[in-house]
Amino acid sequence: MLIFLNLSFLIFAEETVSVDLDTVIERIMENDLDYRLTVANYERTMLEYEKRKANYLLQESRYNELELENSIRSAENTYRNAIEQFVNNIIREYTDLYLAVLDLEIKNINFELAETRLREAEAQYRIGDIGSIALLDQENSFKDIQFSLENARDDLQHKMKEFAGKLGLAGKSLELAELDYNNEWMPEEEEVIQAVLENSFQLYTKENQLRLAEIDLERAELTAAELDRKIKEKALEIARLELEKTRNELKEGARQSFYQYKQAVKRIELNRERLRSAEEKYRLREEQYKLGLITRVEVLEYKASMLQAKYNYLSAVANYHLTERALKWEMGLETEVLLNENTDK
Repeated sequence: MLIFLNLSFLIFAEETVSVDLDTVIERIMENDLDYRLTVANYERTMLEYEKRKANYLLQESRYNELELENSIRSAENTYRNAIEQFVNNIIREYTDLYLAVLDLEIKNINFELAETRLREAEAQYRIGDIGSIALLDQENSFKDIQFSLENARDDLQHKMKEFAGKLGLAGKSLELAELDYNNEWMPEEEEVIQAVLENSFQLYTKENQLRLAEIDLERAELTAAELDRKIKEKALEIARLELEKTRNELKEGARQSFYQYKQAVKRIELNRERLRSAEEKYRLREEQYKLGLITRVEVLEYKASMLQAKYNYLSAVANYHLTERALKWEMGLETEVLLNENTDK
């Protein structure tokens, strides 16, 4: 179930548009000129490589074929990295805005708390329970919280207007859907390592360099002088060592990425439990307030605590989405989807 956060109070408009993260990514891709240029340049590059490939068919050179294949894979890797970075930036902007609205709600509660405490301090000052210095401290605290609230509100309003423009929805009010979370995907460590090795462009490049070094040595053994042949032999040895080093580094990197993903899941579970606890405590305090057992200030304090727990939970969810995406990217699980979706348009 999608939960929408109403931002209509920030942007005055006749129409309200509800958007989730997938819709936002799709709309920005449709409207962003830098993205469209990236796709067009990639498609042109692929057409140029197809032309070169056709020319190489007449030469029947394995060496040239390997070099061309490496160039094609390099262009694909550059394109994929650019698209992935583009999408990640959208996700960050979306989640930052959603969390900023929730943070504004927390600041509103803190402002109400500060206002209530200031009124109490003024009443205490009038009857002589506190002095002028204590009252001044309370007034300064109130002004600081008020200033922080006004700045946060203005900043969010500006960012939301810019964001609506990126979606092609300038002048419209937005409702952002809360990020959902389900822990249905949990690969094994060895599965992650294997997939990373199979989909690593860096490893592919080293393997290709090894094949080219082997061809160079084969040529040298036929026609080159002995010293040149020894140089080619040493180049082949270096290529093998670099391949082994790269493979080991990728394995370690895959283990680290998998560990970070598991930690992101644990962080969500921890913050979800804290949120449930904070919600229950706030519910109980509301009931006590209705019965006249506690003050309004105490209720607001628990509400602020509950909203902060919600903020921490949703922040963990946002981090999870980026961490999961990064791991899938390394494993090649997002690559083909992005490549196919964008080149088929």
